[in-house]
Amino acid sequence: MRVEPLPKKHRAISLTPLVDVIFLLLLFFMLSSTFTQFGHVEIGAPAAAGGSKALPKAILTVEPDRLRLNGTVVAQDDLAAKVSALTETGNDSLLVYIQGSSSTQRLVTVMSDLKSVSGLNVTVAGPK
Repeated sequence: MRVEPLPKKHRAISLTPLVDVIFLLLLFFMLSSTFTQFGHVEIGAPAAAGGSKALPKAILTVEPDRLRLNGTVVAQDDLAAKVSALTETGNDSLLVYIQGSSSTQRLVTVMSDLKSVSGLNVTVAGPK
């Protein structure tokens, strides 16, 4: 006598574990991402002689915890106004010097603030 095997029942796939995994992935990516503001800075080629011949009229030092304009500490919010006041007196060139372990994001933020000042020539320098 030949016995036929019973047909296998196809169970419906439960979506509960899939939804759990999706929520865990969503939580992981939300917590591991950064929420910094991104920007771009236009960088031009240096002059043929290795730099311009004109000396900068003002120096902005970018440090990890503060900004100094000609040796005076300046708040990030007041930077554009202070530099704009310098350009009104004929100082149209500014040297931005990166000191210490300042982050690239800090430089991009400073450069975007300086972009709002019209008629300003900015040169960026840093330690070797």
